[in-house]
Amino acid sequence: MKQLFKYLPEPRNLFDEGFIRLSQPVALNDPFEASFCSESLDELSSHFDYSMAQDPEFGDITFSQYIEMRKHNIGVISLSENKENLLMWAHYANEHKGVVAGISHFSRMDSIFQKLFRADTLINTSWGENYSPFDGIPKPVSYRKGLRYRNDKFDYDYSNIDAEGADRILYEVFMQKSDEWIYEQEHRVVLRLEQADRVVIENVQHIENDAIRERIISSSYSSINSVDSSCIINLYEIDDDVIRVSVAMQLAKLSHNPKSIYLMKLNPSCINNCLLGLNSSFNKATVQGAFASSVGYLDIWKAVRNNDYYSLEFTQI
Repeated sequence: MKQLFKYLPEPRNLFDEGFIRLSQPVALNDPFEASFCSESLDELSSHFDYSMAQDPEFGDITFSQYIEMRKHNIGVISLSENKENLLMWAHYANEHKGVVAGISHFSRMDSIFQKLFRADTLINTSWGENYSPFDGIPKPVSYRKGLRYRNDKFDYDYSNIDAEGADRILYEVFMQKSDEWIYEQEHRVVLRLEQADRVVIENVQHIENDAIRERIISSSYSSINSVDSSCIINLYEIDDDVIRVSVAMQLAKLSHNPKSIYLMKLNPSCINNCLLGLNSSFNKATVQGAFASSVGYLDIWKAVRNNDYYSLEFTQI
């Protein structure tokens, strides 16, 4: 079992319903997200059997162009190996007023989600599930000083790139960060936004495609606020994969707006801990949500100061 932790300013609906945010690049705090050396990538791809990426919308383009055009269709869930980092409690858990959710991944499970939407042949460039990197499994981030491909373009095996497709490249640029961030000990789940289970948008009228917009307005899987036209779309309630993809693709186009929120539904058995911050006003009843508790083993802890060192200890409550 791999035990990881998610720092949060408040419980939100993670413990009640199991939803966790899949953050698009515009909502991330590192301006270097998905940065890479395009010249080195172009040189690397010249050694592939087919040096161009194949995109269903733009046709044959370079791998560098594919990343630039598609990186805003990617979402990231950031987790940490460390539940005791004082900086992360301050930065991501509202100055120790928030919580940390303990999230585990079991090797026998396909992903950490209740039902990961794949439909790989409809949304990915890879040949089926076996080659898709968007598998819902958290993996450790690589930390370096240089941009991806700048000095390491020949360090990895690309012999199967024709089957893996351009999404292999798209995925891996989100898995490297500057070594300035190494203290976070980050593990990431990287997915396409089209895989989201729920999407919350600022205004339903922002959907450009008329047919999809009208479908959403009239559907049973969406809820529209009559005051401001904000909308919640539960994509996991759509049974038809083709319809789900067509709706999801239009919603993914709204990712440039940081107020567009993409959510994934966790498997309840993966939520096994809740740690209350040192200055948190939340209590056991606040976080003991029905969804997280449905499997019967949600442990709840409270952070306390260590009186001898700059560190935290946790007491079970």
